[in-house]
This record gives sequence, structure tokens and C-alpha cells, in this order.
Amino acid sequence: MAAADRVRAVALAASALGVFDLALRLVARRGLLRLTFFDNDPSPNTVLAGVLVCATAGIAATRLSRRSPIALVLAAAMGTGLFAQAKLGARLQSDGFYYYAYLRSLAFDRDVDLANDYRLLGLDDAQHQYLFQPTVTGHAQSAWSIGPAIAWSPFFAAGHVVARHLARRGEAISTNGTAYPYRQAVVVSGLFYGLLGLWFTYRFVRLFRPAAETIVAVVLTAAGSFMLWYLLREPTMSHPLSMAAVAGFLWCWADGRDHRTTAGWLALGLIGGVMALMRWQNVLMFALPGVDLLRTMRIDARQATVGGIMLALGALAGFVPQMLAWHAIYGHWFAQSPVGPRLYWFHPQIVDVLWSSRNGLFAWSPVFVPAVVGLAALTRREPLLAWSALAIFAAMTWVNGAVDDWWGGAGFGMRRFDSLVPFAALGTSVSISLAARAAERRPQLVVGGALAALALWNVSLMGVVAGGSYRLGEPVSFGDVGARQASLLHHWFGHVFSYPANLVYAVGNRVAPWRFDLLRPGRFLGDARRPYGRIDIGSPEDAVYLGDGWYAPEEEGPVTFRWAAPSAEALLPLDHTAPLTVQLRVRAFGYAGATEQTVMTTINGHAYGPVPVGNDWQTVEFATAQEDWRSGVNRVRLDFAWARRPVDIGGGGDVRNLAAAIDYVRVALR
Repeated sequence: MAAADRVRAVALAASALGVFDLALRLVARRGLLRLTFFDNDPSPNTVLAGVLVCATAGIAATRLSRRSPIALVLAAAMGTGLFAQAKLGARLQSDGFYYYAYLRSLAFDRDVDLANDYRLLGLDDAQHQYLFQPTVTGHAQSAWSIGPAIAWSPFFAAGHVVARHLARRGEAISTNGTAYPYRQAVVVSGLFYGLLGLWFTYRFVRLFRPAAETIVAVVLTAAGSFMLWYLLREPTMSHPLSMAAVAGFLWCWADGRDHRTTAGWLALGLIGGVMALMRWQNVLMFALPGVDLLRTMRIDARQATVGGIMLALGALAGFVPQMLAWHAIYGHWFAQSPVGPRLYWFHPQIVDVLWSSRNGLFAWSPVFVPAVVGLAALTRREPLLAWSALAIFAAMTWVNGAVDDWWGGAGFGMRRFDSLVPFAALGTSVSISLAARAAERRPQLVVGGALAALALWNVSLMGVVAGGSYRLGEPVSFGDVGARQASLLHHWFGHVFSYPANLVYAVGNRVAPWRFDLLRPGRFLGDARRPYGRIDIGSPEDAVYLGDGWYAPEEEGPVTFRWAAPSAEALLPLDHTAPLTVQLRVRAFGYAGATEQTVMTTINGHAYGPVPVGNDWQTVEFATAQEDWRSGVNRVRLDFAWARRPVDIGGGGDVRNLAAAIDYVRVALR
């Protein structure tokens, strides 16, 4: 055996041992080696474990270059990922419970009546009562796919073996499918399938791009997007499985697109059915073989017809488990759960899905920006592939934007774009090549860009110091200074990765780009379940809704408020226009001998009032017409009859010019 082969064998054995030990620690809370991985403190044993994992990864990267070390690389990545999962506290959570309920029910009850499974998993509280509304077949509700449960089943079975072993040894471990060995086995499976999906992604991109660029692109896409979170922190969501299934489908499609047999069409359809079994929106990927069939139809109609039939049969076979589950729960082979999200097909929130601070794809995962640029550039060399990818990207954006919770709930980033990770890696590899060539032709731009960043650091530091946050010549924390610099730069330019949406919004609404972050996703009337909106004037969090004329927030018992100058403006964002009722909770700045205070409310130039304002808290309410409002930012100006400085009336040294205190401004549909 050659020396390199011996090194490879030893490294692979060490990696396999380390991975098995780490997985066992997650599932059984004990391992083969006497090391502790679950301490919160960085103990020597924990550090030693990390060193061993990293050393294995280093051997994989530097010692085994003669032949593809894919097994060793994946083993090292698996070990590193398991170590990260342990330190991050990865566990069954969020939507993972609903997928897991399928798995537990199939394994122990041999059915998909999930009522008892929900209860065993602790989903029987008031928040989850909607799950127990009986369907026409008497089953509990489920709006989730069955695919993840099927994919998790081998790992679940391993967890069952561990649970029974621990129970036989006298430990208080339940063997009914709910104890931690079962749950943590599913956690491990999420990382496994995610890494498998990244390998499929590499194989797919490698068909079109050089190896070096492909490796870098896959790593950057995974590490620079939401996918890393769902590999390490929430691996029991469906996203690693969805990405893996789509990547496998794309690899098989691209590898055989010029010479696909009848059996190949059937196999591709079967993989596609499994892909849709993980997340239903993945059916959009069938557009790729669909285009191939249309091209073949021009040349050989019979071959295209047979291929299309086999593709459909395979897809149907792969999707049968979901159809069986739907039929058992809802009595139909194809069903839409009433507890699932609502879809507004003709009102997708495209801008929000891509650029919003509320999990917008580009804003939260900027790596998708060079990905799209790269796909656009690829249209010259691979027009069919690139245009198809861009079309699927657009369709996926429309679908995700049409969901009522387009931001994906309490998730990290725009997670519902998981199926686009392979396309993102492809586009990123092209952008890497373009950037390398540009740097080679114009190296001055690279150096100049780095120096410009240093100059911007200096200018922003000057702005922070000039604002009075720090005194010259005194020691400072660069962590605090850096945070203030970032805040200052944000006020100057807005969020860089929300361009150009925030700039268009700023111009159209006459506001600064930084306000886009909160005004756009926080607009009122955007949710049909909330036919109202409120600006809490005294809350620091609502400061983004305030224009000129306000002083610092104050408290008066349970009430938070701000004092207003003679004229104060609030910025009220609306999703759409409507006849609204406006409420102001207000009290005048009272003092002995003061004249009656009044307030005139002007909405986009339409005046209401004046209305008397007393010295005690009161609610001023009036109805407005729909034509007074605009979709976007509305300017609500409060003009008071008079204002006084407390210093001028014997009220101490306060030099503020106070007219009235405002608690909130509220609007509601009439």
C-alpha cells in the first residue's frame, strides 16, 4: 500500500471513529472516548475534541490530493458539524415537531392519525388546539409534508436501538418514540442529509464549472446563506432535506439531459416525486425536464411522449406517500389543509421577500446577489440552463411572496428558498470567475477598494466623535465605537444589501433609505387579520415612525410618551388606502394661566380640526376619507395652537418648547 493510501486509510478511520463518537454523544449522551462536549465552558477536553476534528479536516484537505477524498472530506465536515450542533444545542423544535409526529405515528401506531402523537410531543396546549379539530375522516389536522418523516426513519430506528439499550440498563428512558435518543437521532440526520445535498450540489455545478471555483462556490453558498443555520442550529426543519433532494434531482437531470433513456426518465421522475415529497413547491424544478421534452418533441414526438409519460409515472410513484397521507387525513388524494398558510396568488410581496429586513433573501443572505449576477452572465454560455434557473428563481419568488407569512415565521433568513441553493452555487461560481478576471485586468480597483474601505472607516469614526459620543484623547472600546460607526453608516446609506429597493422606496416616499428597513415591513393594514395600526410615540422602537418636532421619550406611570413641539410629524406607512378612523392620545402642556390648547391634524395636506386638548390624558378621534391616504408613507402632522418653554414660566431650567404630550397615534379601518 502506498504511503498516501496508508495516510488516507488512517485518516478515514480516525474520522469515522470521531464522527461515530460525536453522534453517539448527541443521541445517547455518552461516547466511546472520555471527552466532554456539552460543557458550556471551554474545558480542555472540549478544546481537545475540537482540535481532533479540525486536524482530521486538515488531513483531508492537505494530504489526499492525488485522488478525490470525498469520503474523508464529508466525514470531517460531519464531525465538525456534529461538534457545532452539540455546542449550539441543536434539538427537535419548531416545525420539526409536525414532521416528527408523522414519523412517530407511522413507526408505533402504523397510521397517520396524529392526535395522540401531538399530545405526546406536548402540542396539546391552547396554542395548538387547531390541530385537534377533526377532519372528515376523524383525524387530527396536518399541513406538513410526510417526506421528512420517511427520510428520517433510518436514523429514528437507530435512536430506537439506543433508547432500548439505555432502558435495559435501568435508565429512565421511554421507548415510545419521544425520548431524547429518538429526537437527537433526527437532529443528526438533518446534518447528514444537508452535507449530502452539498455534495450533490458540487456534482451538479461541476458539470458546468471548473473544480476549484465549484468547491469555493459551494462552501460560500452554504456558509453565507440561511442553509448553515438549518444544518447546525435547526436541522429538524425540512430545509436540509429539501435542498438535498433538489440537488440530487438537478445533478441527475443535468448529467443525463443529452442521452436519457426511458428508464432514465422514470428514475428522474421518481427522484422528482421524492423532491416534491419534502416540500411541495419543489415541483417547479420539473420545468427543466419539461423544456427538454419540448425540445425533443420537435425532433422525435414519440420519444418525447414516452419520456413524458415515464417522467410523470415516476413522479407519481415518488409522491404516493403524501397522497396516501392526504387520503387518510382528509379523504382526498390531493388536499389542502385548512390549517396551512393562505396564498394570495395575485398579491405577492416580491420586494419584501427579496430585500426586506424581515428575512429578505438578499438582505439576510447577500451571497445570493453574486449568485443571480452569475446566472445572468451564464446566459451567454449556457442559455437554456441559465434562463431556466432564472425563471425558476422568479417563480419561486412569486410563490414565496404569495404566502400570507411571506417572511417565513420565526425562521432564520428566507429559508423557503432552500431549493435554489444549487442554482446559487452555480451562479456564485460564475461570479468568482468574473471577479478574478476583473481583478487581473484592473488590480488597481482591488487595491483602491480596500483603501476606500479604510477611508470610510476614518470618516465614520470622525462622525461618531463629532457627534459627542466620545471625548478625544480618552481610551475607548472599539467594539462600542464600531457599533456606533455601523449605525452611523446605516443612517447615511441604509442597508447595503437592500439596494436598490430601499433607494427606490426612499425616493418614492421622500424618506431616508434607512427607514425602509422598518417602515416597509412594518406597514399597517398589510395583514388582513390586523385591520389597524399603531405608533407608540413613547417607545424607542417606534422612533423610525417619527419625523421632526419630537423630544426624547419619557414615562408617566404606565404611560410612555414624547413631548411635541408646536408642529410634530409622524410617518404612517400603509399597505393600501382605505377609509380610516384616526385616534390620538394626548394631553396639553398645562400650567397656571395657560390658554386653551388645540390641535390641527393634517394628513398628506388634508386638515382635520382644530380640536380642543385638555390638561389630562384624552383620546381625540375622527374619521378620514380614503382619498386622504396613499399606499406607502403618509405624513401626519400635528399643529398645536401654542407652545411654552418651562424655563420661561418658572418650571426650572428646561428650555424645550413644549406644546403637548402624545402617547400614541392609531388608525383602524372604519
